Amino acid sequence: MKRPEKVQDAIELHSEGHSIGFYGDHILRAACQPIYSVGKDRVARLVAYEGLIRPERNGLSLQPEPFFEQVNQADKLFVECLCTELHIRGYRNFRPVDREIFVNVNVANFDTIKSLETEIFYTLSRLEANGLNNQQIVFEILETEVYSIEVLTRICEIFRSNNIRFALDDFGTKSSNIDRFLAVKPGIVKIDRALFHDFLSNRETASLLKSLITAFRDNGAAVLMEGLETEHEALRAVELGVDLMQGFYLGMPKFLPGDFALEIDFGSNVHAQSLRDAV
Repeated sequence: MKRPEKVQDAIELHSEGHSIGFYGDHILRAACQPIYSVGKDRVARLVAYEGLIRPERNGLSLQPEPFFEQVNQADKLFVECLCTELHIRGYRNFRPVDREIFVNVNVANFDTIKSLETEIFYTLSRLEANGLNNQQIVFEILETEVYSIEVLTRICEIFRSNNIRFALDDFGTKSSNIDRFLAVKPGIVKIDRALFHDFLSNRETASLLKSLITAFRDNGAAVLMEGLETEHEALRAVELGVDLMQGFYLGMPKFLPGDFALEIDFGSNVHAQSLRDAV
């Protein structure tokens, strides 16, 4: 599949101010999903966005996972950098003050440390070029199997030496487990929706999940509950004392600036009654 040599040559500026990427006959757009911080007052406040790529082909929307799977191995680094560039440009153009952007990095795409370093340092260079800094980005390490543990270790060294926050994504699925947490020692752990539901199946396992959240926090990691699709799920996450929340109930992925709620009050009587009714 033909592509330009430089990432910037695969990007055009849309009339609405959005940057659009091109890979072969695919069009790539950068959407965002809101991430909320939960305070002791049970109010969820918008603090960040996760960058999500939305591929299209011949005018039809495609699922992201099949698109990334069909990318040629020789082009994976190029496409990763292209997606990161789209997220950074979109964030630069539309970001509100004091909010972060979460960007995925699939370590399994890199079979050498050199190729991994190339993407990370490319991203850092593009932050500065776009008027951003290291404190405005959080890298998410995807849960897929890592080609080499040396590659995983190296990526964590790069993040720490450059004072960049990073998250372990989809904890509780496949390769993302306690061993991975201890090896990575991330600043944020994103708990998978399926694990969340498994733990909440009865009172005993729910208490275990609360203990797990406490253990993560005691080891220096904030806990983000992802995949919250209903009010009841969001309320249970608040009850468990998570630090951050994300999911369709809180906000669907949209192109920035998006009409996301700035605050959601889970301490209100309406939400309290909803939780009592659902239990």
